[in-house]
Amino acid sequence: MGTFFFAFMSTLISMAAIVLVVMLIVRGFISRDRTRKESFELALQKGIYDPTIIRPKGRHGGDAALGWGIALLGIGLAEAIGFIALGVWRQAAIGALVPFFVGIGLIIFHVVVKRNAVDIEENGKPIQLVPGADQTGSDADQDQ
Repeated sequence: MGTFFFAFMSTLISMAAIVLVVMLIVRGFISRDRTRKESFELALQKGIYDPTIIRPKGRHGGDAALGWGIALLGIGLAEAIGFIALGVWRQAAIGALVPFFVGIGLIIFHVVVKRNAVDIEENGKPIQLVPGADQTGSDADQDQ
């Protein structure tokens, strides 16, 4: 009975520690997002629209996705070559194809994020909001 109790308690404590760590990480993300939103709202109250307050530059470039995509693509390719060499391709093809296609998906995600990041950099400059001014910026409405 003593060995079973020890194993049960160590498992229970390990699971509780994992849950606690996950909860702390989630709370940190929520706190960071709340702080960013409050900063963004304060900037809006002062008349400044700056989207980089919520999403800082350089943080979401998709470079991690490219690294993971290349790694998973290589793992899937290596597994495929190994399974073909062992002659078990038909039975184990899914084990090689899943990381292969996930890697391709991550590389495509990286390309899409990079294209959008260029648009955000060109158009994402802070905008000074002036009360009573035309915010559309079109000269055609002012001429009439």
